[in-house]
Amino acid sequence: MSVLAPCVAAFLPSRLLAHVKHVFADEPELLVASSWEELESFIRRKPVTAVILDPSADGTLNVSAVSGLLKRYPSLPLIAYVTLHAPAFKAIAQLGRLGLEDVVLHRFDDAPERFRERVEQVQGNSLTHRVLEDLSGSLRLLPRQLFVTIENLFQQPHRYTSALDLAMEGIAIVSVYRNLDAANLGSPKRLLVAAKVLRGFGYLRDPGYSVLDVSIKLGYKTARIFSQHWVSVFGLTPARVRNRLTDDDAVESILRWIRAAEDDSSLLDDHNPSGVRVSHRRGHKKREPS
Repeated sequence: MSVLAPCVAAFLPSRLLAHVKHVFADEPELLVASSWEELESFIRRKPVTAVILDPSADGTLNVSAVSGLLKRYPSLPLIAYVTLHAPAFKAIAQLGRLGLEDVVLHRFDDAPERFRERVEQVQGNSLTHRVLEDLSGSLRLLPRQLFVTIENLFQQPHRYTSALDLAMEGIAIVSVYRNLDAANLGSPKRLLVAAKVLRGFGYLRDPGYSVLDVSIKLGYKTARIFSQHWVSVFGLTPARVRNRLTDDDAVESILRWIRAAEDDSSLLDDHNPSGVRVSHRRGHKKREPS
């Protein structure tokens, strides 16, 4: 299994922030907030996989701000990074009763390697894991490079904007189509849509996200394409799906849709918003009306 690169959002006092910047110096996606409002904006619009915060980041012990995040985004891992003193521990104890599970103590258990491991351990996505487990038999039939690419697609769907992105790792697009078809994994576009819809469903379980927020987090340029993908997979708009489907229903629908032998030419994407089909058979690219 490939390792998920963290997209961490942090809101911390300067000395704690300096250490976090050192820990994640090699990661381009460290988002540093200057206020609680900016932190929540990052959460709503960026593909954040974990949040590192101190309840007193703005100079005042703000338990209510942290408890609000826990209520609005219960599936998002929050890690409290605090110094060892009585007021902070009282706040952490209170937040623990509200759902806060992870605490790192400054100068006690924040060694860089250990800190990174803590973040990597909490950021996994259970829905993604379930789908990849179910597809594992088919995925093992793929060449190793393509196998890793498909895993990365489901773990970080915001990084992919079109089916052609699956061929950016040096794999010819014709080979991508051929191998996916042989493994009964549908088309590249079908997998791309499935990965984005799956992650979007996970986001929409949390009450803090709007449908527009989720479309932006997943890298869609238009809400129309985002909604069309959900209707294609579930037969329902995103707003209806969040209120009607359980996790099991969503996973079953996505797996069934991936394996469906149907024409994908009606699926829109940001690089092909008109629905014009591009054929990749035998290396030829042919534009056909959908």
